Amino acid sequence: MKKRLLVVIMYSFVLFSIAAQSTKDYTIFLNIVKKELKEIHIQNYEEHFNEQYFIIKEKNDYFDVDTEVGLTNLYNICVQNDKSQWESIIKDHFSQVKNGRAEEKEILPKLEKIETGKEYLKIRLYPIDYKKQISKSSITDCSMDDYIGVVVIDFPSAVKALSNEYVEKWSISEKEILKIAKENTLKNNTEKFEVYKISDTFSVSIMLSNTNIFITSSIYDLNKKYKALSEYGAFVAIPNRYGIILKNINKETLNNDIVQLIGLVNYMYQQCPGSITDTIYWFDGKQFYKVIHNVSKGMIKLPDKLVQKLK
Repeated sequence: MKKRLLVVIMYSFVLFSIAAQSTKDYTIFLNIVKKELKEIHIQNYEEHFNEQYFIIKEKNDYFDVDTEVGLTNLYNICVQNDKSQWESIIKDHFSQVKNGRAEEKEILPKLEKIETGKEYLKIRLYPIDYKKQISKSSITDCSMDDYIGVVVIDFPSAVKALSNEYVEKWSISEKEILKIAKENTLKNNTEKFEVYKISDTFSVSIMLSNTNIFITSSIYDLNKKYKALSEYGAFVAIPNRYGIILKNINKETLNNDIVQLIGLVNYMYQQCPGSITDTIYWFDGKQFYKVIHNVSKGMIKLPDKLVQKLK
């Protein structure tokens, strides 16, 4: 899997999509999903397949009644694999859902008290669109405009957003819960940045993982994760859940670097399931500032503070 991700990076400027979602492919995917639902005895559900989800309408071992089950991520995973593997991918997905339910029954009682529940707290990054679905019922970090940090319960085979009801149950603030979740996550993120040469004139540093779903949360600890910032700082991006891209700023090659970085980030954001944001930030060692860019108009606007620093 990691090798395939690196291939995606190395061919980041290819202009065609390797995961084009055709109507025919989606129909094949749906037929396999329906077959699997029948085999696991889930037959009473409300179809919203044109919108890539369905709603559970009966009690079962996999989902609560009225759960809205999204299919977008599962479909994206399938289309990046050969069709001969789709059935096993879908079967494994629902098996993991069932295992997750069993784990909840074992672990949720431990969350009745903060002393026994805090070890299961982590923070995970999601695209900003997720804010609409979750911010009212969960504990979130909304300090950035382009992505959201969500406190989750880290079950062995799945994660689930922590309900904000725990603020009252534990008699501590959301800020304190966020701090615990960040500390738990960052102390377990052991990945390091590695340099990858994309072309003869362009290379980037990437912290990459296809197994650690919390790797992008290392953005909260970037100073410790990357200690070789240039005097001008670095451009940073989180295109998808697989990792963080960093490009140290070199004044002499800045124009070439930012154009190529935008192309790389856009490609990774569009192609991989689990997209987070196509935004590129300037990191000065303390704060993140947004780089405004519009590919179709060929427009790039660096943060004013960086422009002043480069003079």
